Amino acid sequence: MSSGLAAFQVFGYACAMRRIFIPGFAAVLVISCATVQQNIDARTFLAKCRYEYAGVKVTAVRFSSGILIDSVDLLANVRITNTTDRDVALDHADVSFFLDNHHVLDAAHNKFVRIVPTASSTEPIAVGLPFAGILKSLGHRPETLGIKAKLWVTLLVGKSTWETPVVIPFEAEVPVPYDQIDAFVAQKRKQMEDEAADQARKKILPAVKAPHL
Repeated sequence: MSSGLAAFQVFGYACAMRRIFIPGFAAVLVISCATVQQNIDARTFLAKCRYEYAGVKVTAVRFSSGILIDSVDLLANVRITNTTDRDVALDHADVSFFLDNHHVLDAAHNKFVRIVPTASSTEPIAVGLPFAGILKSLGHRPETLGIKAKLWVTLLVGKSTWETPVVIPFEAEVPVPYDQIDAFVAQKRKQMEDEAADQARKKILPAVKAPHL
């Protein structure tokens, strides 16, 4: 094979590769730009939604002995309102709890929740606060409950999900719900008083025997 023919073949191969590479690169560039724009659009839409603290509900108080509190179970509620014209979804949430700015524990919300336009969803995050250990650690009764969360929210288009893991920070600080806790304490105290009164009656009242017929 002559050197001229070989050079021509190499040149032709290079041109062919160039024809393949340039459209391929352009396609990758277009897809990349579309993905970036998609992420920007998703963040813009999701930032319009409202993320609000929706209250705390104490569901149980566990006692170590008597009316000494061991732990408190509660639900911290976060309300998400979709103010866009597209469906959004809460994919999951990572939540940290604080008492008087003292980090207590972490919790997770792993329920996928779809929210249609103009609708709201209130999502409860269950947690058990080790109250006895907290009191011992702080040396006083805490006054404030802090909630810090990372909400992983997704923009939905039709039946498809845009893979845009947008993280929405959320923070709230509220008084510790002692009114609800004290209601459980009062209930426990009444239970103990009723049990003590019942035992006292059993000790005082003599056994009554039925007359022999």
